[in-house]
Amino acid sequence: MNIRRIIPGLIVIGVAASVSSAIFIFKPVPESAKLEILARTIRAVEATSTDVKLLVESQGTVAAKQVIDVIPQVSGEIQYVSPKFVAGGRFKKGEVIIKIDPRDYELAVITAEASIAERNQKLLQEEAESELAKAEWAQLGQGEASDLTLRKPQREGAMAALKSAEASLKRANLDLERTVLKAPFEGILTEKNVDLGQFLSRGNKVGKYYSTETLEIRLPLTNRDIAQFDLAGLQNGDKEYAVRLTGQFANKESSWNGRVVRTEGIIDVNSRILYVVAELKGGELFSPDGGTPITIGQFVSAQIEGRSFDNVVKLPRESLRQGNQVLIVDKDNKLRTRMVDVIEANNEYIVVASGIEDGDLVNLSQLGISVDGTLVETTTVRAKTSAEMLAASSVNGNQTITQEPNDE
Repeated sequence: MNIRRIIPGLIVIGVAASVSSAIFIFKPVPESAKLEILARTIRAVEATSTDVKLLVESQGTVAAKQVIDVIPQVSGEIQYVSPKFVAGGRFKKGEVIIKIDPRDYELAVITAEASIAERNQKLLQEEAESELAKAEWAQLGQGEASDLTLRKPQREGAMAALKSAEASLKRANLDLERTVLKAPFEGILTEKNVDLGQFLSRGNKVGKYYSTETLEIRLPLTNRDIAQFDLAGLQNGDKEYAVRLTGQFANKESSWNGRVVRTEGIIDVNSRILYVVAELKGGELFSPDGGTPITIGQFVSAQIEGRSFDNVVKLPRESLRQGNQVLIVDKDNKLRTRMVDVIEANNEYIVVASGIEDGDLVNLSQLGISVDGTLVETTTVRAKTSAEMLAASSVNGNQTITQEPNDE
């Protein structure tokens, strides 16, 4: 082998290896870049303990508590009708509606009075004859006289006839009194079936009359709604609940304050709904903000006061995550999962009994699943006031949550 041919190649390889080693050894070291973690912006609300009252929502139609047919108890020709005797006419209690010709009944009274005078005279005569018979027996008779001898049956018969005549007089006076039909309570006439000069038979329907003294609204409640009340107390009359009614009339919205006073006692087998009854009377029939009267047949929305909770936290519904969890922003501005005890929830708010402390920032933004420990920047959302919560409506479970107003 010719060594002189190999040496130049080895020299070239050695030089190349030396240059490569030098480049590797003396290559510039790149500066290490710092990894910057960007904070995610979220909406949050500050938790504050307060007293919360649940409002159960329902709706219904205003109806009169008493609805009657006006029917005369005597027959005769109508001699007088009140100017208010029209559909929509309003009457005070005791006010005259119609009058029936009283002459036949006045004659009946006179006849009954004459019969009483006659029966009374007969009784006096029998008593005198009884006394005479007793005296004669004392002078001429022997032993004990019989009742017939002393005319006791005749005297008792005369007394019975007198009582019958007195009853006839009372009946005649009653019939005479009934020729005048009066309003049994304050109300409104909705039907008029007769008029002046018409002959009425006993039992003929004159019209339909609605009470305006006390009005009622039947309010349907679901099984979830019923849990907010003392059902036993409502059913036996020991408990009442305040209710606020809102409705529109003549293009104006008004509200009225009433009371839920009872339940109808049974659950509808088709809808599984239990009806409770709200009642208004006296000053409750007029709205406190404008004096607008509530009207029979009017459709109203109702907010019934339910259970109350002290020192709990109310939060917007979007703060709640699956499994009764919320996300709290810790002191390092990182999200942390917190389990909470939710005692009530609807589409607007949740009520938390434990798991959150005053001052905690609670996340409201929709985030991914793996968010625990995420660095965040918070935009604090103002909690709604009591008035705003009272106006908020609930779709799920018909429940609204409102904050108790402070005594201040």
